[in-house]
Amino acid sequence: MSPVPRAWQYVNRRVLIVDDQPELHDDFVETLAHGGGGRQSSDELAAAFGSPGREKDGSSGHDPRLPDFELVHAFSGLEACRRVEEACRAGEPYALAFVDVRMPGMDGIETIQRIRRTDRNIEIVIMTAYSDRTLSDIIRGTELLHKMLYVRKPFTREEIQQIAVCLVGKWNVERALATRSREIATANRTLEAVLDATEDAMVMFDESGRFVLANRRFEKVCGFVGGQLQTMPRRELATRIRDRFRESNPLDVQAGFVVDGVGSLVERTGPKGLEGLFYRSRAAVRDGCEAVIGRLEVYRDVSKDIEVQRMKGEVMRLRGELETTHSFGEMVGGSRKIRELYGLIRQAADSDVTVLIRGETGTGKELVAESFHANSARRDGPFLAVNCAAIPEGLIESELFGHEKGAFTDARTTKMGAFERAHGGTLFLDEIGDMQPVAQAKLLRVLQGKEFQRVGGNRVRKADVRVLAATNRDLERDVRAGGFRKDLFYRLSVFPVTVPPLRRRREDIPLLAGHFLREQARRAGKPIDGVSTAAMRILLQYDWPGNVRELANVIGRAVLLETTGVVQAGSLPRRLCEAVESGTESALEAVRGPRSLAAIEREALVNALAVSGNNVTEAARSLEINRSTLYRKLKKHGLRLRE
Repeated sequence: MSPVPRAWQYVNRRVLIVDDQPELHDDFVETLAHGGGGRQSSDELAAAFGSPGREKDGSSGHDPRLPDFELVHAFSGLEACRRVEEACRAGEPYALAFVDVRMPGMDGIETIQRIRRTDRNIEIVIMTAYSDRTLSDIIRGTELLHKMLYVRKPFTREEIQQIAVCLVGKWNVERALATRSREIATANRTLEAVLDATEDAMVMFDESGRFVLANRRFEKVCGFVGGQLQTMPRRELATRIRDRFRESNPLDVQAGFVVDGVGSLVERTGPKGLEGLFYRSRAAVRDGCEAVIGRLEVYRDVSKDIEVQRMKGEVMRLRGELETTHSFGEMVGGSRKIRELYGLIRQAADSDVTVLIRGETGTGKELVAESFHANSARRDGPFLAVNCAAIPEGLIESELFGHEKGAFTDARTTKMGAFERAHGGTLFLDEIGDMQPVAQAKLLRVLQGKEFQRVGGNRVRKADVRVLAATNRDLERDVRAGGFRKDLFYRLSVFPVTVPPLRRRREDIPLLAGHFLREQARRAGKPIDGVSTAAMRILLQYDWPGNVRELANVIGRAVLLETTGVVQAGSLPRRLCEAVESGTESALEAVRGPRSLAAIEREALVNALAVSGNNVTEAARSLEINRSTLYRKLKKHGLRLRE
């Protein structure tokens, strides 16, 4: 192919980048700026744009390179519209604009519509990272579809180079066709080369329906060979295309690609293995005077996109099943420790035995209490939680047992206490270790006799209540120090359970993070459905002194800050990254990288013996193996029981 005359060759190389993220602008500069690493475009495209290639003998010429694009940056929709208006007034319009869909303030869709009202010739590439935005949402009400492409982030460097080369060339070709009739033949060859570089099948007809041009992709999709398109009669060609593409039933496709009045889904028929689903759009082609000169049909293969949508639905279904399998009421987790806790709850839920729930702050002790209640015979009765640490010393008796009118200075009315309000149900006494000694004595009498009296009253009332208590304190130490009644401790701890801290069940972190992410994303109305690998690595390495409550707060903050469809490490609090980078034990373990199964097994044996105090039976039980297997594995790894 002979070089295109330089009279129009890349006359306009102005490209506008519209995105609110500075790092994306840096990526475009690195990808498209002149001299950026000497990246080469394809020989065919380079030849089409008149870039001289290497001679056959290899002694002259130079490698085809990307054209010298002039990049202009806008960080908001308003700024982009202003730059387009200024460029048109100055007679230096942009050939191409890359526009992000999701931006604060004026979003990408409104930006494109306003740009179109100013400049109908600009080529536009819509960029988005959100797979839930359907094509119908993006192009509804948008004109000139033949001057618009849609790409999803992340994209490759070669993809952006190819799109920029093709569309900037396309803009220049169209301008040349509109203003220079002498070069129509050459411009058509260039346009065909540009269209051949796209993945979409394109065909153009004139106003009377006669074939004008098509790219190679269209010929391949329709099964045309040689010069069939140029020589086939108009009616026969129309029949052939109609038979090749039949309208698809939108009820069979759950992907949201059907757009009324704009495009439709069509199925390609043909030999087995060549079937496919395409999105067909039609648009009028206009000349420089806005007169209609033909019709462009674009067929985009959406089979993979629809499959992705279906796979996404399957992933969501499996996530739901996973969470259901590894949950107990409102509790989420599948680790061995948390499954043991589920078993204890099932064993004691139906009885009225008093339960003492122990665990660090934020581990979810109240959720455990609610699970006891929800799985008991009292589930239809009230569940009442009282924080003993939050009630002043002088009011704790009134709060628990109630008071009669006039019982003390401020007792202007009769008040029911927690034991009365929880009648027939469950009373949860949180932070029981902070209860004052006087109240401890009265609580002990109620637990022993199942009776109580209001403050200032004489009537004895029955306490038909199951009592659950929780604490994050070491009550045995408080008993020894005299701060907590020994008899009350034994009365409360008839059935003790311990909620493990999050750092002791790290395998539950992905499940919990996903659970909180879905809740927070739904409340915020944001399409965030995952956590990046880098962010999850930080979550797994952090020690979580605030336990599950801290994890929920971190995920909630990340959802508010995140601007993509996946929680990135930058949306997590800096203190998490700093704690991990400071060299905590968990972080150092992660830095070691992958280890052999033998090394992991040996470490598990050593830890089990250390935790059990060299008790073989306990070590075997914690590893869920029998004693003989434990001895065999100790011998295998050359380990001996310490004296």
